[in-house]
Amino acid sequence: MKKKFSTCMIGYNKEQVDRYLNELISDYEEELRKKKDRIFELAEETRNLKLKNEELSQSIEQFTHQEKYISRALIVAEQRAQAIVEEGQRKSRAESEQIRLEKERWRKKFREVRHELLEFEKELVNIIERFRDEINYYAAKEISDIILVDGENGVIENKSEPDSLGSYERPSKEDETKIGSINETEEIINVGKNKVIA
Repeated sequence: MKKKFSTCMIGYNKEQVDRYLNELISDYEEELRKKKDRIFELAEETRNLKLKNEELSQSIEQFTHQEKYISRALIVAEQRAQAIVEEGQRKSRAESEQIRLEKERWRKKFREVRHELLEFEKELVNIIERFRDEINYYAAKEISDIILVDGENGVIENKSEPDSLGSYERPSKEDETKIGSINETEEIINVGKNKVIA
């Protein structure tokens, strides 16, 4: 900054020089004050930035710790899930095998029961046959005894011979009843036999 002063007897005008110096000092102080204020502002900004940087560093460290924890948790969860899947598969295979063995056991039991039923049917048929034979035998024997007794008493003649009109004599009511009972018994036995065989 250039400044021109007027001259006097002994040199430059002292008042002008003093005034100019005062102005320079005032301008310098004002500029210095502004610089100081700016320095304070920058210092405050720097402090705030440092604080923010520390906060960000702490956040990063916390996030890093959380990331490690999450990674470990994911690994553990994956391992547990794999273990659960393997356990489920193992149980499924075991249950399938158990079901297969149970089905095989019931099939074997069914074959045994069916075989026993067939044997029982055979035995029942034999019993029915023997029972029918015995009934026929005793019925025939009783009729034969009755015919012989009546023949000896002269009440019943030979029913196989036709009479004078060429017809056979009708059996007595007692004989018809016994013969009907035999036929009904045989019919019942045959029905029971057919049901068992079916």
